[in-house]
Amino acid sequence: MPERLPAVLTTDDLPEAELRAAALDGQVYAVGDSWRSVAEIDDHVGRAISVGLTLGAGVVAAERTAAWVWGARGSAPLPHFGLVVSPARVKHRGRGSVVRQVVIDDDEIVQVNGAAVTTPARTVVDLARREGWASMDETAARDVASRHGVTASEAVAVLDRRGRLPHRPRTLDRIARVCVP
Repeated sequence: MPERLPAVLTTDDLPEAELRAAALDGQVYAVGDSWRSVAEIDDHVGRAISVGLTLGAGVVAAERTAAWVWGARGSAPLPHFGLVVSPARVKHRGRGSVVRQVVIDDDEIVQVNGAAVTTPARTVVDLARREGWASMDETAARDVASRHGVTASEAVAVLDRRGRLPHRPRTLDRIARVCVP
């Protein structure tokens, strides 16, 4: 009996030309840097697997990348954004990805089919804290908050865990604009 292909395909599984030909034939569709069978729905599991394959073990999908995993509209944000838990040492395999070392609690990270992703509430806070807050960040944060029922009080509780952070009033205003009342 032939072995079943993985839920998310990369060039490690099949040559890129074959994957692109399968896409042209309507057999697979792009999921970030990977491909998935058209028989599978585009959900957070497939997106998380794709991001996990790109970022590598030990790297947590964060910010815009985590928002995309949690269902934010649009295509996968490139470069991917990830973080490593301070003081962890990991071998990062992502091509052109942005990875930062941060302090984060274990309960702010969720494992989705083996891929680590910040929780929806942490994702909203990370987006609200971005220096270059753009309309795409606001839309992504609103998408995540509405899909996963993240309230302003939950997001503020995540923010309060870190103590004194710069630009708190600006962050609180952004959280109030995007979170479920």
